[in-house]
Amino acid sequence: MRKLFQHFDLKFFKLTWLFLFVLPSNVSSEISLNQYLSKIEIADTFNERRKGLMFKKSMPDNHGMFFIWDFPKKQCMWMKNTFFPISVAYIDAQGEIIDIYDMVPLSNASVCSSKPLPYALEVNKGWFNDNNINIGDTIDLKNILIK
Repeated sequence: MRKLFQHFDLKFFKLTWLFLFVLPSNVSSEISLNQYLSKIEIADTFNERRKGLMFKKSMPDNHGMFFIWDFPKKQCMWMKNTFFPISVAYIDAQGEIIDIYDMVPLSNASVCSSKPLPYALEVNKGWFNDNNINIGDTIDLKNILIK
């Protein structure tokens, strides 16, 4: 009987360890951009998306521009007439960050998403890294998509 309890205690300890320390690291919550950015410009028309951050000399650290396309497709960005370095995250319909790229000012090179998706977020270069936001994280889209 004593051996049975020792076996049970060991199994209980292993399960407790699993639930307390291993599983939580794989559980991700949605990131609310409003907690990180005080202003999020929305670019949801053709002209707004085409202009993007062009001709701006800088952007405050706590600002960003969120791009919304009408339907998922492979999206591409460039830095024509954009004078400061930015980072762009391509985001799928569920809010998952699929790609993050650092962009070079004034470059005409297109930087495209790795798969079709409907959203992108542009922020100052390094913002994602500084805020520990990574590929695979999920953005809470509810507050952004409400007009």
